[in-house]
Amino acid sequence: MNLKSTFLSLSLLFAANLFAQNREEFIYASMEAKHAQELKLSHSDLIEIIAINNDLASVYIHPEVTHELHQKILSHGPGYMFHATESNALNTINSPLEMSRTVLEYSITNQEYVKTLLDDVNKQNIEEVMQHLESYGSRYHLSAQANEAAEDLKVRWENLIAAANRTEDISVRIVSHVNTPMKSVVLTIKGNENASQYVIVGGHLDSIVGGSNKTYAPGSDDNASGIATITEIIRVLLANDYKPQKTVEFMAYAAEEIGLVGSNEIATQYKNQGKDVFGYVQFDMTAYKGSSKDVYVSIDSFNNNDLNLFLYELMEEYNSFGDHKFTYATTRCNYGCSDHYSWAMKGYPAAFPFEASFNDSNPYIHTTSDTFDKNGDGSHAAKFAKLGLEFVVEAAKRSEVLDVVNLNKTKAKFYVDQKAVGFEVPSNKTIKSATVINVAGQKVATKNQVNNNDKINLNQLPKGAYIILLETTSGEKLTYKFILK
Repeated sequence: MNLKSTFLSLSLLFAANLFAQNREEFIYASMEAKHAQELKLSHSDLIEIIAINNDLASVYIHPEVTHELHQKILSHGPGYMFHATESNALNTINSPLEMSRTVLEYSITNQEYVKTLLDDVNKQNIEEVMQHLESYGSRYHLSAQANEAAEDLKVRWENLIAAANRTEDISVRIVSHVNTPMKSVVLTIKGNENASQYVIVGGHLDSIVGGSNKTYAPGSDDNASGIATITEIIRVLLANDYKPQKTVEFMAYAAEEIGLVGSNEIATQYKNQGKDVFGYVQFDMTAYKGSSKDVYVSIDSFNNNDLNLFLYELMEEYNSFGDHKFTYATTRCNYGCSDHYSWAMKGYPAAFPFEASFNDSNPYIHTTSDTFDKNGDGSHAAKFAKLGLEFVVEAAKRSEVLDVVNLNKTKAKFYVDQKAVGFEVPSNKTIKSATVINVAGQKVATKNQVNNNDKINLNQLPKGAYIILLETTSGEKLTYKFILK
């Protein structure tokens, strides 16, 4: 047993003695049933399993026990969702997840503009924000510094708006919550042609450490890195006079670490108001490169397959070669692992690109060692800023710019004929290879030395959404999304 595990066990033993008779600090939560059962075996006095349904459990639990989700069960967190009442916890496990709609409406049409934005990303800006957020000492949701950080972030974002002279169509608001005193921060760029549709990027502002002492919780990677990444996305968009067709929002949430409190309250409000969220992307930990690839897209069942495909398509289009090249793969993060779950459970398309495979993610999170010096410079996080820019511009589009036919389609024609996909390419193009990618990011069919009017047989593949990727001999990549019926 290492020192950290020993300390955690001693802390929980003390907590068991202290709270066995007094349950004032206990909370209601939902989590995977197998995780609740494991916690019950080791800490029977600190967790009560209320009910189990469909592999989920509603529990009454002391918050410190939840940190074992990170030590023994999960590699990212919180891994549970907070509920204000027992009935809410029971309703969550007894109600089926609202599956997000199928949307193959995402397209890539703004190549030249996006490439200009990518050139403007500055890793030093990300580093400065990370170090500034770490300097608060703690952003634990009950600390005074948490709201100080929120108010200061609001001012920082307002200064970016003022510098761009965009106070007429861009605003920042503080959001108060019911189940935490900490505030969230939301920046809104009002859409022009289709303001009722929302494209949202979010990440949590709070931080946490295990044990009873929360006075030093630096949270450099988790999640100062995500907020710094989002701030750089905002800066680049405003510096380049971005005006969207759809409404774009950036959110810095309160109290993610105690069960997705801030994001759940906001997502619930949006659902109750009938707001149409076209796509949601989460940035929670972007700085630590723990795996061989750069970006790992979560493919848990509650994530939206079409939105994940769109992220793959964006990275193939913008990041597969040249100055902005980076690599991607997929991973899983389990129940309630970050704020995107709050949006997914309300039926909104949600995706979560992460800094590493979850098995290789930052070992310092939720400890006093989650500091800037452990994460290197801002180079890794800058890749996520680029992906965020690509997502925002291509999902929300540009105001007063006609949504022209995908440039890829002017270079090549694609068609699906029963269980085969075919293509025709201009005579001045020579195709080196054709590859089909599924929603899990896997290359499921490849054909080399492709001729014009060629086909790829897909009889072995199940029904669903796919991307076909053509690579020319000159290194150009063309993508097209299709449904196999």
